[in-house]
Amino acid sequence: MKEERILIVEDDLSIAENIQEILELLGYVNIDIANSANQCIKVIKKYRPDLIFMDIKLKGDKDGIELGEIVKQMVDAPLVFVTSYSDPTIIERAKRIAPAGFIVKPFNTNDIHAIVEIVLYNKRTKPTPEVAVVHGNESPFLVVDAVFIKADNAFERVLYDDIFYIEANGNMVTIFTKNRDYSIRKSMKEIEDILPSHLFLRVQKSYIVHLGQIESFNTKEIMLRQGGVIQVGRQYYNSFLAKLNTITES
Repeated sequence: MKEERILIVEDDLSIAENIQEILELLGYVNIDIANSANQCIKVIKKYRPDLIFMDIKLKGDKDGIELGEIVKQMVDAPLVFVTSYSDPTIIERAKRIAPAGFIVKPFNTNDIHAIVEIVLYNKRTKPTPEVAVVHGNESPFLVVDAVFIKADNAFERVLYDDIFYIEANGNMVTIFTKNRDYSIRKSMKEIEDILPSHLFLRVQKSYIVHLGQIESFNTKEIMLRQGGVIQVGRQYYNSFLAKLNTITES
């Protein structure tokens, strides 16, 4: 009996069960199946798998490559893409997130056996990186708890904790804070790059929120502590959920 936990992310149940059956024949007993991005994220949070099989052509807002990018930020587990596509564009996209390998449909027991044994062997024998001592969230700036925003003829210090959210409107953005609002000519991408990613997250094309300002949320809306309500974009929800520590019934 092999103790490694393996997650299969596949929306075609027959294919998922086929992979599961092969893994069980190989002696693996800790196997989970997820049929969507949302379920995948829940399983990863709960079980922290050692290996993930990911169908590239997942149905829903995110395909397997986009979901793989989120997964890579959540857990240090090798990712094996399952695909029936040999389109060079898809392969190039997949290569950018450095998967541990590919399985091409239709596959057989030998294909699964070979990739699992090689990938898990590499994972077990990979040198453990030296642990670096990091003091807080390292920043190249001397002031690490605030940003200075140009207003009129001076730069005003604004604490990160005093920023509620940022809203885009054309080629302008408005930064809503505890004391006042700032409208500046910047793109949302530029604002994302300026603000620390462990505190701020883009949840829609036109909105970035301070994670510490969230009071509650559902699949469509985020309720802020100061009373504001922000709509969550469907394509952003899974990235948003992956960044938060959550407790669910299942």
